[in-house]
Amino acid sequence: MNVIMKIYPVDKDQEKVIRMFLDALHVNYEPTVDESDYLLSSEANKEHLSRSIRQEREGNVHTVALDDIWK
Repeated sequence: MNVIMKIYPVDKDQEKVIRMFLDALHVNYEPTVDESDYLLSSEANKEHLSRSIRQEREGNVHTVALDDIWK
C-alpha cells in the first residue's frame, strides 16, 4: 500500500529528526525541493523575480515564437 504524505518541518533540526526517524523505520522517502523557496532564497533573485512580474503585469514583455527559440 502506498500512501503519499507531505510533511512540513518547522526548521532544519526538525527535518533532521524526521529523516532519522524515517530511516530508523526503513521508510522510503523522496526529499523534494520547493522551487519557489529556492528561487526566493536570495535577495537578488527575489528582486529580479519581482521586477519581472511587474514588467509582465505592465505588458512590457517580448513574445518569441517557439520555432524562433533556437535561431
